[in-house]
Amino acid sequence: MDVLRKVVRSQRSLLVVLAATLAGVVAPTLAAPLQPTIPALVAGLIFTSFYGFDSAALTGRGRNVSVPVVLSLGCLYLLTPLALYPVAATVLSGDLLLGVLIVLAAPLTAGSSIIWTRLSGGNALLATVIALVSLLIAPLAMPSLIALFADSTVDIAASEILVDLGAIILGGGLLAVFVPDDAISDDRLDAFSLATIGILIYAGVGASGGAIDVLELAFVSGLAVAALGLSAGLAYVLYARGLRSDDCISVLFSSSMKNLSVSVMVGAMFGGGAIVAGITAFHVVQQIVSSSLVHRLAAVTSTATTQSPQPVTTGQADD
Repeated sequence: MDVLRKVVRSQRSLLVVLAATLAGVVAPTLAAPLQPTIPALVAGLIFTSFYGFDSAALTGRGRNVSVPVVLSLGCLYLLTPLALYPVAATVLSGDLLLGVLIVLAAPLTAGSSIIWTRLSGGNALLATVIALVSLLIAPLAMPSLIALFADSTVDIAASEILVDLGAIILGGGLLAVFVPDDAISDDRLDAFSLATIGILIYAGVGASGGAIDVLELAFVSGLAVAALGLSAGLAYVLYARGLRSDDCISVLFSSSMKNLSVSVMVGAMFGGGAIVAGITAFHVVQQIVSSSLVHRLAAVTSTATTQSPQPVTTGQADD
């Protein structure tokens, strides 16, 4: 029973995503009324990403993080979309292809990247820095990539995405600055994040009906694995060139894992439905593959999972 509880707790974010997706398909009645709340919900998740971050910790590390940060962001915003979107376009079309484009253009997920890094014996602080920087540049990078790759038949309002996403990230960041660090417990932040993710997925999937080809979703799943493969390749190259193993683990989990809430919000701007279904499939597969890597990586690092430091941010659920 204890083992089962541990498994459920470690995979609760994934379980919430799967349950919310199923609910959106089976009982989508409440999805439409929830649409106006999506920006506020995403702003709340951005708040959990920034909340509790201690910038002073960077000065005491004694290590230069600029190289892994820059290379991780380059893989996240350049290598991954440039390598995988042309592949996706050869097989997919319509809303599902747009969903893949949106998730490939998205910033890093803070919650999952930090959790998997910590449990694998990696550098959680480095993963946090990469996640926060990716969020800060997302208002410019994400609409630019969508406008660059999107089919000419898709009505892209890049300026609208830039303004909306910028306002949401700024609002969440400012809220994190003004709320005292000890005002909200980790458990409450976790519960809020999980509930919010569930609502976002439910609202996105349930907003628009339509059949989705299972084989096409399987192809999207393959793209998600390929994205992690690109990250693994980058991490291996850095390790071969002398980068510390814990920093390489951080790069592995911080250079292709895409932000679910931001992707869903942008997907909802284009109508949801198959768009969000593609985003969700990509996310779920990345979570499953990443969680399977944790024990293998922890076995080859000097830091045991039980002795790993707590993540710098308190928002543990995927965002």
